[in-house]
Amino acid sequence: MHDLLRGPGELAASLDKALAAAPHEHTRTDSWLFVYGSMLEEPPFSPSERRLATLVGWTRRFCLTDPKMRGTVRRPGLSLGLVRGRDCRGIAYRISARTVREALLRVWEREMVLPFYVPCWLETRTHEGPLRVLTFCTDPGGPLHEPTPEPMEMLHRLAWCEGERGSNADYIQETVQQLASAGIPDPELTRLAEHVRAARAQGGGGRAQT
Repeated sequence: MHDLLRGPGELAASLDKALAAAPHEHTRTDSWLFVYGSMLEEPPFSPSERRLATLVGWTRRFCLTDPKMRGTVRRPGLSLGLVRGRDCRGIAYRISARTVREALLRVWEREMVLPFYVPCWLETRTHEGPLRVLTFCTDPGGPLHEPTPEPMEMLHRLAWCEGERGSNADYIQETVQQLASAGIPDPELTRLAEHVRAARAQGGGGRAQT
């Protein structure tokens, strides 16, 4: 698993590549970051503005094997990714051009340590009009991409796996709560969270092992 971890140099190079691909001059014009999971509340930077936004033709899905954050190498959990599908509602954060690299480096250190994602610039819809945003799309060729977990296995892993950032069960429940608090509930994710709660109530899953 250590072979998969990205060091500071790799993270910085990845961020620079993403900023170079921005559809605007990022040192002069503010940038927007679209989040759909763990950063819906308390992102690791201070946004200057926050908007509800929708990515058309994309959806959040548990399609990433997680051997670190919400699981272990022996009992990997699952993380949310962004893949083609139905619409995905989330939050777009505005980041000042003065602090964009510093702010996004903290995001990279949190989200890009494992080879989960490909940074993408996509267009979102907001009540204030369209926005071009940076977001994290699932890397379809990545070593941790798991496009179709078997349903019962997925439920078991979400209910019982734990990693450095806590349990998969807490992760899905917190995401559901944050989406609801923002006024953009995800019915499919909510149903899955209910199944996870029921599985844990029945017991028998045990705790994740290192």
